[in-house]
Amino acid sequence: MRKRILFILSLVVVFQSAYTENDSIEAPTYSSNVWGNIFTAFYYVPGEKLMPDKGFELSTGLLGYRGQWGDRASATLIYDVFRTTSRIQVTDTAGTEMDVSYGFLGSDYTGFLKMAQIDYKINSWLDFSVGQLLNQQYLTYQDRFWGFRYVAFTFQEMNRFGAQADFGARLTFKPHEDLAVSIGAVNGNGPFRVQGADGHLLYSTNIEWTPLDGFILKLYADHSSVKGLPDRNAFSFFTGYRTGDWRLGLEVNHVENHLNNKANALSGTSVYGAYKISEGWHILARHDYIKKSMAYEDAHYVIGGVEYEPYRGFYSSLNYRYLSEGDISSIYISFGTRF
Repeated sequence: MRKRILFILSLVVVFQSAYTENDSIEAPTYSSNVWGNIFTAFYYVPGEKLMPDKGFELSTGLLGYRGQWGDRASATLIYDVFRTTSRIQVTDTAGTEMDVSYGFLGSDYTGFLKMAQIDYKINSWLDFSVGQLLNQQYLTYQDRFWGFRYVAFTFQEMNRFGAQADFGARLTFKPHEDLAVSIGAVNGNGPFRVQGADGHLLYSTNIEWTPLDGFILKLYADHSSVKGLPDRNAFSFFTGYRTGDWRLGLEVNHVENHLNNKANALSGTSVYGAYKISEGWHILARHDYIKKSMAYEDAHYVIGGVEYEPYRGFYSSLNYRYLSEGDISSIYISFGTRF
């Protein structure tokens, strides 16, 4: 209850500040733009260790629109494709798998609302966001730093340590140009579900500090409490450094009582980087240690490859991947566009 009251009081301060500073209605210039992403690939798994051992896949088909009112207000709308229903496995008391059927399981490429965010810059040090917000746990910074989403999603998204987005509100304080502190509250049920019957919220804090040019320290934490169930707590630490030719990042992640289930303690680390070898060419590498996820435990996932970007926003990559669980190697030819 104390957290809810503090968050509501923060919103009151926000709107009071906005009213005090802007006592007249402005008429800023409006501008807008439309963009899209397509990420696709062909894969091959030698040795018949995984079936199907070859095929084409589409990880992203995204369409976005952004409207901008001057330099203080904006709205962003993004639609993406994803499997919005999950396959489940049910066993009896003897451990025998049972048949489970859906009326309609859903397409692997169902369109869904990924982001519908309204942003307002109250003043030089305070921003307000509301709507369906992208998750600061991994998507707003680590994903961009990694820079090869068309090759593979980042560690936390791949292992589902948190939802991509959720419905809620967020305040971002910028007491200094090198420091940003966000506090937020969301439903906690992700982008595919409305607020649950218990009405609980997930509260989060995100701190990003750039003490040196190109160097960042980032700390994220969230908490959600459901009556009668264990509290969920998530922690994510990231640090990275980049120059014009190379970048290197490290993240350490932990989720306690994922889905408010005491048996779900998830954790792991990810190290990734890239180096520009010549104009349009990059080497990329990544190593994930999955201490525990919903699918793997004490597993390693490695990616290494080369990227060729003949035109800005048009990417291709030949990359090798290895998953220690099952001793599975795979070769990917990945393609991505941003337009």
